[in-house]
Amino acid sequence: MKKFVALVAASLMMTSITVSAAGSPTAAAVVASQPAYASEGFSNASDQQAAAEYGMSAGEYYNNVVVTTPGVENAYAVGQGGKIMVNGVATNLTASLFKVNAATAKLAKDQANTLGGTLLNVVSVKVPGNFTTATVNFYVKGLATGTKVAAKQYVGGTWIDVEVVEARADHVVLNLKGNGPVAFVALP
Repeated sequence: MKKFVALVAASLMMTSITVSAAGSPTAAAVVASQPAYASEGFSNASDQQAAAEYGMSAGEYYNNVVVTTPGVENAYAVGQGGKIMVNGVATNLTASLFKVNAATAKLAKDQANTLGGTLLNVVSVKVPGNFTTATVNFYVKGLATGTKVAAKQYVGGTWIDVEVVEARADHVVLNLKGNGPVAFVALP
């Protein structure tokens, strides 16, 4: 009996078996079948539509950052990650940032020129809720330590001064009195 089992086992090892697999789609076919919003980096169509209202890419929309602004050459990326102080109280709120239109960007450039400075970027800022003063820490990628920064906010057709609490490497902290476009200007 042992010889029979050994013979069967040996014959099974010597016999080759052909394995067949069903055809699978190529990577190109899978990518081609994705919806348009997915190929642009969006999770769903509603996010894509919301970002399109402000001319934002998926990266800008999901990361709450404005990288490019129409009419602003060499714009510094401006982002905001939360922990806003509202009326002197620390919160877990985050300001939403949006792109401004080319006309507002031109007004901001004119304002920077009036100040004798260079426009770093201009973004529309929306702090949730009601507030008298919102202290907001903005990430301004590439801002060098020691750069003198002025900030202006467009309110009712006029650029008003915004208190700059601090400007340091890659950050500008502002005391905002309301929502709307904010221009970051590097001064000489």
